Amino acid sequence: MTIDALIMLMGALIATLPFLGFPIRMDNIILVALGIIVIALGIIVRRRDVAERARERRAHQTYVESTPQVQSGHETA
Repeated sequence: MTIDALIMLMGALIATLPFLGFPIRMDNIILVALGIIVIALGIIVRRRDVAERARERRAHQTYVESTPQVQSGHETA
């Protein structure tokens, strides 16, 4: 199961929780636990996105050795 699917599943559980008939105290505990899970999954998705962007930037960078331009035996600025 992908992280995106897990986030959607947690959202569905949070949306249906008030209608499941749990006592209020149990609802609060479950909501806090699901909230922490959603936050953790969001952090994981964010880190993966940042790491992927950094890899793309590194892959596209080209390093060229600078050499002086020479015209008829003399260096130019």
